[in-house]
Amino acid sequence: MVYMLLAGACLAAVYFCMRLLLLKRAVRLAAGELREITGDLEENRVVKLAVPQRELEELLEEINRNLAEIRKVKIRYRNKERELLNQIENISHDLRTPLTAIIGFLELIDRDSLDVEDRESLDVVKKKALALKKLTAQFYDLSRLAAEDYQLKLKKTDLGRILREAVLDSYQELKLRNLNVNVDIPDTPVFVRGNEEALERIFQNLLQNAGRYAVSVFSVSLTIESGNIFVRMVNDTDMADQQDADSLFERFYTGDSARKQGSTGLGLPIAKHLAEAMGGRLHAGLKEAEEKNWLSLSLEIPGLKI
Repeated sequence: MVYMLLAGACLAAVYFCMRLLLLKRAVRLAAGELREITGDLEENRVVKLAVPQRELEELLEEINRNLAEIRKVKIRYRNKERELLNQIENISHDLRTPLTAIIGFLELIDRDSLDVEDRESLDVVKKKALALKKLTAQFYDLSRLAAEDYQLKLKKTDLGRILREAVLDSYQELKLRNLNVNVDIPDTPVFVRGNEEALERIFQNLLQNAGRYAVSVFSVSLTIESGNIFVRMVNDTDMADQQDADSLFERFYTGDSARKQGSTGLGLPIAKHLAEAMGGRLHAGLKEAEEKNWLSLSLEIPGLKI
């Protein structure tokens, strides 16, 4: 009788141990699948248990209902965002023609026939009209770049040549700001699969950013590391922390020095979209050295084997 009780107890213990192990394994698998889903809500999946466990079914049903609702909300948000981008694109396009006409008429006004006060007023109006035209163009560009169907035409492109030309175009402006400019770009071709106009736009925006935030030193370099091309632009800055650097790629963000110089806060977000469209990425970093804060803007893009 005792042996039968012991045997029964052993069997019961084995049963509950096996059930506990299966339950733990099922929970672990469900948790892993839940992490996958929350990491990518685009996948049309639900949480399922590898081994059915009645105790968890109600919980998992609630999780699946919540995930389905999150997917619906995200789809609605994307549709609204797409609609907004289309409206921005249309408005920007409609504004460009009258703005061009206004600027043209302002150019026809004979400044010499005006007194000093009127000439100053005319200059202010022209400056504001040109700034509005630039902002409108950037709105249009950003809305196009953010569209899901936007694609750049990529081909074999000499990134090194484009960078040298961009630096040369901006060199005098940087020197006029009394910056100590250091350039380290190879004379030999550095090929990528890219778009020449997009690269020109990226470098133009990065150099303009340096002109706004650099205090006394600016350097630009091009290196090849593990098959990838790195363009780094480094300058001393008044920025306080990494959060300020990360914010550079947010739409409409402008630091104090950039705001004073009429920045729209759209140049670097546009550059970021263009870099990603070519399989690259833009990164901003801030570090302290020599009792100064140094801002580094880096473009990383895959190199092209010749």
